[in-house]
Amino acid sequence: LVRIKRGLYTQTEKLKYLEQRELFGIANFLQVPSYISLMTALSYYGLTTQMQRNFLESISIKRTKRFEVEGFTFNYSKIKAELYYGFEKKEGIFIAQPEKALLDSFYLTSIGRYSLDVSSIDLTKVNEQVLEDLSCRFPLRT
Repeated sequence: LVRIKRGLYTQTEKLKYLEQRELFGIANFLQVPSYISLMTALSYYGLTTQMQRNFLESISIKRTKRFEVEGFTFNYSKIKAELYYGFEKKEGIFIAQPEKALLDSFYLTSIGRYSLDVSSIDLTKVNEQVLEDLSCRFPLRT
């Protein structure tokens, strides 16, 4: 057995074959509250050419933290509570809207806590109106 978190265990072999949705669920559970965002969400929505294998990124209001579990990395970036919005529950997991994942990436990059390869982002798939609506709470430098 592999310990994921206190009280949560899985079989080593089963962990290797979990579907993306199941891994997202684990990410949501490891740090509560949190939602899938950044490159993980951008990749999920097909907005980037970059694929991250065994590396899941989430946003949290608790703390910046990294969990290593049998070759998987669950990375959490802390943001201000007033920026903790723009996500929804899909198929039992909390995930940022595509535009919010992009804003989270821009915001963390603007404060020097994230590195975003903008050239890998397909901005033609971004809804500009939603992006503008969601961006109103972010600092201007974002």
